[in-house]
Amino acid sequence: MKRIAGLREIADQFDLFLIEQFGVLHDGVAPYPRTIDGLAKIAAYGRKIIILTNSGKCAAANRADLHALGFSGSCLSGIVSSGDVALQCVKSGILGPPFAAGAAVCVIGDPDDHYAFSSDDFELVDQPQDAAFLVFAGSDIPRVSLRAYQDALASPARAHVPAICINPDIATIRHGEIVPAAGAIARLYEDLGGAVEYIGKPHLLIFAHAIASAELQPGARLVMGDSPHHDVAGARPMGLSTLQVQSENYRHLPKCQLLRLCDRSDGVPDFVIPAFAW
Repeated sequence: MKRIAGLREIADQFDLFLIEQFGVLHDGVAPYPRTIDGLAKIAAYGRKIIILTNSGKCAAANRADLHALGFSGSCLSGIVSSGDVALQCVKSGILGPPFAAGAAVCVIGDPDDHYAFSSDDFELVDQPQDAAFLVFAGSDIPRVSLRAYQDALASPARAHVPAICINPDIATIRHGEIVPAAGAIARLYEDLGGAVEYIGKPHLLIFAHAIASAELQPGARLVMGDSPHHDVAGARPMGLSTLQVQSENYRHLPKCQLLRLCDRSDGVPDFVIPAFAW
């Protein structure tokens, strides 16, 4: 694990940068210092940038959110979200029945958000027990407690209603606080006896999809993220190089403690950087 001060130290080693947004570029409310300028400099250096994100929203919605935060779309070669990849898997039949277009679906998440499965491709239902399958897309915590989710999901779990989690993140940053995310609710459903399919980091399909979308000849790719488990451990089986950004969750840790944490997650990165910087 090599510590670097800025991306300029390694930019010439890679032709494609696969970058997580939450915890690396912004906190959902505002961009982190130097991230907007840093992306522009990577692009000016002639490198492709793809935002690779565990977001239940589609790429267009993520692009709009980034634009609202001040990020220029001209720097990006694309956005690959776990929501979009999951939707494509369902429509193509990869996951098999009952995950199919036209099915009755209950989308679990923040009611103020519009997720990839919140579309005319499905019959959206409000009650989990009325669905052919559930979609864990986001979290409405703290407005809804984990106990309330447990109570609402107990009945469909007993009825063996299958589910797909389109954002495997266990925690997310909301208004400066770390709160349980969709992945935590999906795990709760499994604890209740429900079956869940996962699409998104650290699972390999999203990495393969992102690399294919770049339309590049075989070369060196770098995955940048803030999670040893989702970003680093997920990328390693694909043979991708990894860089961990020490986000708010890990910024206080000295190198020896960070290394132990990464090792426990099987996610020791090739590089580590204190914060996103060129």
